[in-house]
Amino acid sequence: MHELAIAQSIADAVTSRAIECEASRVKSVRLKVGEASGVVADSLTFCFEMLASFDPLLAGAELLIDAAPHRARCRHCDRDFAIADFIAQCPTCAEWSTEIISGTELQILDMEIEDP
Repeated sequence: MHELAIAQSIADAVTSRAIECEASRVKSVRLKVGEASGVVADSLTFCFEMLASFDPLLAGAELLIDAAPHRARCRHCDRDFAIADFIAQCPTCAEWSTEIISGTELQILDMEIEDP
């Protein structure tokens, strides 16, 4: 379960930034997680909530996850398309020369804090 390590990294980054901002509490953290990132959102949420319960600054913080679709762009016909089952063949011209444009992200987008 690599989600625990990811949740710990998120908690560390958010805590560090909250301290810089002199926050009294973190209310929520919003992430962007790609469909092809290999991260299980439910597991990540569980791990984050468990870790947050040990930190007074993070206790009760809500983890909000925006899913990023797995998409590619064909280098031959320049069409964007959804990737299904990790098969990145262009459905228009059947070329395999494609560029992944989304779906592998794992980013902290923002967080909501309370001032003292």
